[in-house]
Amino acid sequence: MTIVFGTRGSALALSQTEHTIRRFRELNSDVQTEMAVITTTGDRLADAPLAAIGGLGAFTREIEQALLVGDIDAAVHSLKDLPVQQPDGLHLCAIAERTTPADALVSEAGHTLESLPEGARVGTSSLRRKMQLLLLRPDLRIMELRGNVPTRIARVREGRIDAAVIALAGMRRLNLEKETCFREISLSQMLPAPGQGALAVEIRTGDADLARRVERLHDARAAAEVRCERAILEGFGGGCRSPLGAHASCADGMLRIEALAGNPDTGEAKRVQESGAVGDAESLGREIGLRLRKGLNLC
Repeated sequence: MTIVFGTRGSALALSQTEHTIRRFRELNSDVQTEMAVITTTGDRLADAPLAAIGGLGAFTREIEQALLVGDIDAAVHSLKDLPVQQPDGLHLCAIAERTTPADALVSEAGHTLESLPEGARVGTSSLRRKMQLLLLRPDLRIMELRGNVPTRIARVREGRIDAAVIALAGMRRLNLEKETCFREISLSQMLPAPGQGALAVEIRTGDADLARRVERLHDARAAAEVRCERAILEGFGGGCRSPLGAHASCADGMLRIEALAGNPDTGEAKRVQESGAVGDAESLGREIGLRLRKGLNLC
């Protein structure tokens, strides 16, 4: 029996998928595995603004299509890139153990957000990061920055920008921490994208044997956190172009939740802090997302 895992071809996606396959084989020693690299719209149009090429789904549509037609058996995704709703016939079978959801500020001088010079050029293509950067430092110049993690770090080293904001999880998975000058941005300063730092394995609905094997990768704590965060995104409006950051932390059967959203037309931002039982993760998340949407008059 051979299980084919599909992935994007970026260095980060390959590293994440290789890690997931190694763990899968440790837990399922009686099967063989292969990896299939699939080029997505987001990969082909690496320099285009994300909003112009379909938002989140730009990095997953072709992979999910390959899964639906049977070219691959499972797909490994960065959960923050995956739309809230899966296509008919597919489902998320496992959420693997989560690494840090925090962002990092990469700069040659090792700046913090506070120590960046006035008017510094900070690269990001994320509306979420742009909103939070400007809430903290309205003087910053936000520069559009696309590309994979090494490419974005290279733009800083070349002096094209003064700093870049990058998911710390991606840097860690590529073992770039020792060779990159960066500072972790605290979650109190910048909330992550829903699901940031988590990996998900998607399979076809009804494949019971594969589901049983993939479920061995599942981490209940990580799943509770990201279910809540993605429910916030769903309640807020999964396809909404307004910026949203969310973080849920699970401990002792309880969730501590914080979310921040903005209205790009008015510049207004709204923050919500809440807590509740892990069993209510999704209903809490949807309620928070709806509250943010109504509070910003985005209905």
